[in-house]
Amino acid sequence: MAKVKKNSERPALRKNVIRRDATIDRAEREIERVMGLPSGCIRLVLPSGRKARTDKLVGPLLSDWGV
Repeated sequence: MAKVKKNSERPALRKNVIRRDATIDRAEREIERVMGLPSGCIRLVLPSGRKARTDKLVGPLLSDWGV
């Protein structure tokens, strides 16, 4: 039988996942913070290559990409 890890041994998923109801602006800032990147270097784009509006939600952006 496989050994089950305790909760303290499992990494928290929420710190690694951007919520689908978050705005694009918040998602870009969170990626920059987690990766230690300078402000303004992350741009989430639409499948057409255009920059996504900052007030758009992550869920519809993922749907645009077919995820």
